Amino acid sequence: MSPRAHIPISLLVALLGSQAAPALPPLEQLEARLELAPASQLAQRAYDSARDTFGAGQSGLGLSAFGSVGYANNHDVIDQTHTRTYNQGAGSAGLLLPLLGSRLQLQGALHDQQLQLLQLEAQRQLQRHELVRRLRKAYADYWQAQRAGLLAQAYLENEPGFTRTVELRTRAGLLLESDRLEFVSGFALARRDEAVSSASRDTALAIMRGLTGADLEGGVAMRPLVPNACVHDTDAGNSWADADPELLGLQRIIALRESNPRDSALYPVQSNIQLSYQTKDEVTTGQRGGSAAVSWWFQVPVEYGSERRLLARAAAAQLGHARLEYEIRRQELQEQRRELLARGAVLRQSTQFAEARVSAADAAVRERTVRSQRLDSDVIEQLQRARMLRYNAAKAFVEADGALVYWYADWARFESAACATRTAEAGVPHAVVRASAAPEAAPAAGHTVTNPGAQRVSRGLYVWRTAQWLASAGTARGERQLTQLRSAGIARLLVSLDAEQLRRAMTDSAPLMHAVRLTHERGFKVELLLAEPSWILPARRSELLAIIERLKTVPYDGLHLDLEPAQLDSAPDKAPQLLGSLAETLAAVSAASPWPVELSIHPRDLDVRVGNTPFGELLQRLRVAPTIMVYVANPERALQIATPLLERYPELSFGVALSVEKSLGPEESLWPYPSAERRRRIERVESQLTAANFTGITLQLEDGWADARTEVGD
Repeated sequence: MSPRAHIPISLLVALLGSQAAPALPPLEQLEARLELAPASQLAQRAYDSARDTFGAGQSGLGLSAFGSVGYANNHDVIDQTHTRTYNQGAGSAGLLLPLLGSRLQLQGALHDQQLQLLQLEAQRQLQRHELVRRLRKAYADYWQAQRAGLLAQAYLENEPGFTRTVELRTRAGLLLESDRLEFVSGFALARRDEAVSSASRDTALAIMRGLTGADLEGGVAMRPLVPNACVHDTDAGNSWADADPELLGLQRIIALRESNPRDSALYPVQSNIQLSYQTKDEVTTGQRGGSAAVSWWFQVPVEYGSERRLLARAAAAQLGHARLEYEIRRQELQEQRRELLARGAVLRQSTQFAEARVSAADAAVRERTVRSQRLDSDVIEQLQRARMLRYNAAKAFVEADGALVYWYADWARFESAACATRTAEAGVPHAVVRASAAPEAAPAAGHTVTNPGAQRVSRGLYVWRTAQWLASAGTARGERQLTQLRSAGIARLLVSLDAEQLRRAMTDSAPLMHAVRLTHERGFKVELLLAEPSWILPARRSELLAIIERLKTVPYDGLHLDLEPAQLDSAPDKAPQLLGSLAETLAAVSAASPWPVELSIHPRDLDVRVGNTPFGELLQRLRVAPTIMVYVANPERALQIATPLLERYPELSFGVALSVEKSLGPEESLWPYPSAERRRRIERVESQLTAANFTGITLQLEDGWADARTEVGD
């Protein structure tokens, strides 16, 4: 790029640098909060309700129990001259299993509920895309108005001095009235632009507050980075359709229609099998009796053939409709996507052209500035015209760049996970990135900016039993223990609190703060370790947030969560739903926590798709650093598990947890091996994980505070 383009950008940097640290969180952090938005919660509630209804209906396909009790006064005629009167109690119970068409009809009702569930799932994901689009446009409006306001302020800085010069030259007859009015109108235009920018920022900020539910304050915003993969995406294939939530939902509906229970030849035949036992007690005589029976009941409609043909034709028509709907919608979306890609390429060229105009206008201002210092006559008017041209060129550049960000908002409809997480490089002019990066040095409160290259590998320790740590803080015994931990290479303590300790700390945090500060003074980092899987669920989430709120004055270095979805339900098909709830919990925690947030997680969970997004990508958006629990004793196997994940998610800072627990076997834990062999294996993993985003090993022991030196150290 020509150096000439840097002068107006430098002016923007100077103006931005004079502002306070950015009060507006980055766009990706705001996007993470959309899960907590009322519209998202409403869609989630509707989906959860339909899912639970479907789950309840599935239980109706199995065995059901029935029973009855009764009492009768009987007057039986035996013959012409004899009758018998007696009282009788009766009771029966049994099991009923629907078969054939009766079962298929129940499945048909579930089939309809499942169709509704698939539609709600697609609507939920599409609504998420729409909320992202609206948020990005509001953020772009705020950012663009901010830049336009700064340009207007910079242009108006010359108004006082130039106005005096114009008055003198007009009185001397050296300046035409039309020229004077032209210059005055330029300043009026800048004041109007400044007012419009202020109103636009207020409107955009209100929209972002409404979408995210966050109490956002005005301030300098970071430029929304348009991922390079989006601008240059020229993929002409149809692989995008397999990940599109709407088309994916239609594909699932087609698959469901292909297995329609109503298409079965047995659907019209109602049938069930009953196993029953009946008992009778004659109250008058005191006699008892009973009977057990197995019966098979069925009912075939007289017009079976006609009903069967009509049901088959209806099922075929529904399947044909679903297939046709998919093809039509796929073609429509494909055309929209192509148009969007073409528009993105045009906008990128427009941005480059606008940047070139800024460079040319800046050169003209610089040349006329030099001439105004050496020559008289009308050079001052020429300089002001050059400034006006530069101001208009810079505005056009801001508008062109803003249009590209607006395009990125529209792209949310087709955005893949990879496109959502890559940062822009060649797709955005470098000067623009530098201009918006100046005020971004300080991260928003409570968050850290991931910079893998700046991370230093360290060794951490889970401390689940903390009574001794709290009691020995500042004592000779505590000093000796910290020294021994340091000799074992431990630099981070992940400190948990049991229920009683937590209750005391939330009432009076002074002892806890004292222990944390004394541990800091000995060169250790201390992180709060919280573990309760039910906090994943929305109903219990507020408990976790309340703990954070009550302990936020404690000077922890981080918040480490051990929330494992498998402890709630280990079924693989439940993982996406539970991980989605976990992502919502993490979004709420990230917004509430004054400390950086980390998460212990099973390696398999990172690649589980929540909607269309791998859970690892969600962690990246949320700025949550995972510690993957690689509980294998073989270091080569540990490397095989960890290395691909570090490569697959290069922008995530990863820790690796190894087990030294006595309760696990030699395949999972390092405990059964001699101390020298344990150290060798730990060091092997540490030395071979050379990726820039690897932050260190964390060791898991039953009693980390008491046993770490003997089981890990010398």
